[in-house]
Amino acid sequence: MTDTPTLETSRLVLRPLTEADADAVYAISNEPRVRRYLWDDEPVSVEAVEGVISRSSESFAETGLGVFGVRRRGGDGRLIGYCGLLRVPGTAGVELFYALLPRWWGRGLATEAARACLRFGFEEIGLEQVVAGADSPNAASRRVISKLGMEPAGFINPAAPDVPYYALDRRDFLAGGAERL
Repeated sequence: MTDTPTLETSRLVLRPLTEADADAVYAISNEPRVRRYLWDDEPVSVEAVEGVISRSSESFAETGLGVFGVRRRGGDGRLIGYCGLLRVPGTAGVELFYALLPRWWGRGLATEAARACLRFGFEEIGLEQVVAGADSPNAASRRVISKLGMEPAGFINPAAPDVPYYALDRRDFLAGGAERL
């Protein structure tokens, strides 16, 4: 992967996932509290993780969008989660998603990583809108979405017809100024 971005925040470094991240992504994805909502509580196979990483690499090369591994700035370099922007299959939309190991929950890190991805998508890629879905019982994810300024958009993903989605327009993100940094 060449010319892929590294995103940095005050506490995090986000780098595109590579094959070397497969074991960590597998472990994060199969953590029961992560898997519950992100993977519909189904066990995630090594092949599925490898497919996500491969599709992310291809997407970065083709569209500039993909999945970032989330690491703590100044930490040991291990992944604590992942966050990214990918096209929603069957629609023209781009979806934001994120996952962190539970021991990192409740510290504002998911919001920080998601804001970095939104900033990248709106300012560097030139996206006009980003959506995010969150199962109704997933209160923590809905709080992140709310902090990001996303508004209800309805049930817009044909692949997940029962999941409510939220949207944020470029104009509204950019109007948020320093709050979004």
